[in-house]
Amino acid sequence: MFFISLFFPVAALAATPTNFDVDFKKISAAPLSPAQGISFEKLRGKVVLVDFWASWCTPCKEALPHYNRLYKAYKDKGLVVIAVNEDDDLKERDAFLKGQKFDFYIYQDQDRKMLGEFKVQALPTLYVFDKNLKPVTFYRGFGPDKPALLEKTIQDLLK
Repeated sequence: MFFISLFFPVAALAATPTNFDVDFKKISAAPLSPAQGISFEKLRGKVVLVDFWASWCTPCKEALPHYNRLYKAYKDKGLVVIAVNEDDDLKERDAFLKGQKFDFYIYQDQDRKMLGEFKVQALPTLYVFDKNLKPVTFYRGFGPDKPALLEKTIQDLLK
């Protein structure tokens, strides 16, 4: 089995989304799709979105198709989307994924290590990292205004 090495757990979250530090520390999660995952080296120089989600979370399921659209639109310009699943019920997760066609990377946080390192307090939570893998912003929850705000952030970071 292959594992992803992500080196950006969030050390602390302050009141301002961009006011948090990243302690580059190895975190592993099991890749679900594509099966080989992506290595840390391939993230360098890319804008990276890391989304935490679960199949029981309605806003999570609403957000994922938007992230897929953004990934397809901007992957050739340097966008990487990594969706980290937090389901306990893997059958429920698999049933949800079976009915979807996502092109981005999907991982399972088997031991909840990433959830803890990123200090995720609610699902969905999305972190945005610039080409230097520095955190730019994060979003908790999902609403109708988020796709446009996120797309603008991505466009600015890819310039």
